[in-house]
Amino acid sequence: MRPEFPIECRCSHRGEPLQLPFAQKAMQMLPHRAETIFEPTPQGLRVIAETEMALERPLEILRDVFGEQLHVEPPAVRYREGASLEEPHMGLRVLAAPMHFEILRNDLLLRGATIVDAEQSKHFAVVRAVAPLKKLFGYHAFVAQHTSRRGQLVMWLSHYAAVADRTAHDS
Repeated sequence: MRPEFPIECRCSHRGEPLQLPFAQKAMQMLPHRAETIFEPTPQGLRVIAETEMALERPLEILRDVFGEQLHVEPPAVRYREGASLEEPHMGLRVLAAPMHFEILRNDLLLRGATIVDAEQSKHFAVVRAVAPLKKLFGYHAFVAQHTSRRGQLVMWLSHYAAVADRTAHDS
């Protein structure tokens, strides 16, 4: 059974008239890992992943190989259609130095996260939260930047929930 991954991006080759052969070639260069799935399509290579962080390594490899000819679309949320439209919510844990506690916690609150648990001591700070994936795009870069790359972020698919504002999704 295939895992349900909540994020994807598409890659294409600017110099190729047909994208399917490019996608098939690109797939052969990428390591098979549990957190990513690669699908060749007539529009290019579809990279499906567990988290935004899991997209980084395959995209880095493709950029190294194809350089400026590689076009990478921004990451997109994979919504689930059923009785209602559902969006993925991610669980996350951030571990950092205590001096970074407030900025990390406050940023999560600004992103609409629900803080599940937060702990601060003189040696470390930990924040555990749940938030819609669409609000967490770029959060790993934020953590890296504001902790001088010393913060540790772990993220996983928590659950799917009905999209609260369908017009926000459609726009």
